Amino acid sequence: MKRPGSVLLAVLFVTALFVAGPLAHGNNDHVRGVVTEVSAESVTVQLQDQTTSTLKVTAQTTVEKSGKAVQLTDLKVGERVVVDVPKGTKEARLIRFGPPPAKTAATATTAQKSPSGEKK
Repeated sequence: MKRPGSVLLAVLFVTALFVAGPLAHGNNDHVRGVVTEVSAESVTVQLQDQTTSTLKVTAQTTVEKSGKAVQLTDLKVGERVVVDVPKGTKEARLIRFGPPPAKTAATATTAQKSPSGEKK
């Protein structure tokens, strides 16, 4: 016989999975692609389907390269970007580009070892 508490816990867990998905991205859409044009007022991105999307740059727009804050002038044509855009707008909220931040030495060493302790 199952306990009522276990059933309730299982229902809450499954419910949390369905709620967490939409909350993970908040109210932002993500525009991914390659920069084809940059100005102080906008950034144009060529999407995977070869269409372009021009996004407005505002005072609230932040720019990150490899996880560190940089200036919009650091963004160049040809860079691959991911842009957070509030749903229903064409305003860039966060523009991210560059390789991911480097791993720490401890993380890199751990990642190179197999479960048996041998280096890969």
